Amino acid sequence: MKTYCLKLTESTGFQIFFIGIILLAAVVVGMQTYPSMVERHGQILDFLDNLILWLFALEIVLKMIALGRNCLSFFKDGWNCFDFFIVAAGFSPFSGQSIIVMRLLRLLRVLRLIKAIPELKLLVNTLLRSIPSMGIIAVLLFLLFYIYAVMGVFMFGENDPVHFGSLHLGLLSLFRIVTLEDWTDIMYIAMYGCDNYGYGGIESLCVNPKANPVMGWVFFVSFVMIGTFILFNMLIGVILENMQTTKAVEKDEAEREFLASHPKDEVVKLVFKIKKDMEQLETHLHSLELIEDPEFKKRVAKSG
Repeated sequence: MKTYCLKLTESTGFQIFFIGIILLAAVVVGMQTYPSMVERHGQILDFLDNLILWLFALEIVLKMIALGRNCLSFFKDGWNCFDFFIVAAGFSPFSGQSIIVMRLLRLLRVLRLIKAIPELKLLVNTLLRSIPSMGIIAVLLFLLFYIYAVMGVFMFGENDPVHFGSLHLGLLSLFRIVTLEDWTDIMYIAMYGCDNYGYGGIESLCVNPKANPVMGWVFFVSFVMIGTFILFNMLIGVILENMQTTKAVEKDEAEREFLASHPKDEVVKLVFKIKKDMEQLETHLHSLELIEDPEFKKRVAKSG
């Protein structure tokens, strides 16, 4: 039974089938957002929802059976714990206001697609692994925002009270600038003054217009260069570095899981088969090297 469940759960067809079930769960949840669909096809949607829940429960049971006596090791994987929580919560009774919680839990089933597709799982694990390093860069980014926000209030607060009238408005404006969302409009207000640019329709807020043609572009261009191009590229570099680390860790975990889930005899046979194939490969390579040897070619020519 254990061997059969192991082969079944590791088969490509099994994985593709449950990827399809996850996508079906996403479609069902999406259809339940339309009241007209619920009124017309409510029973069918409820049936599909319950069927999906029981299929997910069956998947977990089969995977635990495949582990045999080490079935509790199923919970050593954080993704397996997440799957178990989503499925177990689906069997919890909800009523009244708690129906919203049930619908949110149904929506979380879609996240199981991350585990089902290895590439998505790799990306998410990489992002989780990158959080400590990204936290340090986030602190540096916050210091940059704070310094530039204070400078912006002192330099442009009177001219542009909409964007730099206070510290929190300055921080919000800098967030807009770092995303490159119409940041040049804010720069032009600082360069030409609020009486000449950007305050059309709200002229009453332009009380003390003051143009800063030089410091305006120096301030904003330097912030975009540092905040957008340098620090964000550092974030990308951290993520790429952690992706290589995550690949290596997952490879080691896959090897350990293989050794734990397969009998020792099978592992020994596989190792001997690999060694035999390597010996044959070395023999073929030696033969090729011998054929290319000039002395060997001369001896073959003389014998011919």
